[in-house]
Amino acid sequence: MKKLLSLSAAAFLAVACGQGTLDATDAQDAAQGGQTLTVDAAASGIEWYGHKPFVESYGHAGTLNITEGLVGVENGALVSGSFALDMNSIVCTDEALPQEKKDYLVGHLKSADFFAVDSFAFAQFDITNVAMQEGENNALVSGNLTMRGVTNNIQFPANVMVTDSVVTLTAPQFNIDRKQWGVMYASTSIVDLAKDNLISDDLGIKITVTAKL
Repeated sequence: MKKLLSLSAAAFLAVACGQGTLDATDAQDAAQGGQTLTVDAAASGIEWYGHKPFVESYGHAGTLNITEGLVGVENGALVSGSFALDMNSIVCTDEALPQEKKDYLVGHLKSADFFAVDSFAFAQFDITNVAMQEGENNALVSGNLTMRGVTNNIQFPANVMVTDSVVTLTAPQFNIDRKQWGVMYASTSIVDLAKDNLISDDLGIKITVTAKL
């Protein structure tokens, strides 16, 4: 799988602090239809970022592989899509972090404290609606994100490009509230935990998807 290049932790922190957190809503029916294109896993992936809100410049960044998926195109527009995220592919890309600490962090993220990968090896995103708009990010993409067995609907801006044989979707970083998917470890909602041990509830995500005939 292609590992998407991630920003440094410090730069990502600056971006994260400037972003709001998406409101997750109840799951909706997945969109259907359109000419089918297959997601190119080698050209697709997720970048993630997490940080401690009360510890200055403390954060971790990494990647997550999209393993497979399909999108639907109709009249030159993206109308549907679904892709799977391999939670066992979580990688930490912090350049300054020694490998043993990266391995420890990834192991913790895979544990029941966070994403419970032994029980939920894959996450899933299913598009429910694509609304075109003006501007660089020319679409509002809505979809059901299933993680740890919990499904919520989210909506985020993205740049969607459609040709006869290729579809690309790139979403600039947005934040989701991990609590809404049952990821509660060291949450800021825990009142009796020392501030410097708290981990932000905001999980930063960037998405790149390429699909081809």
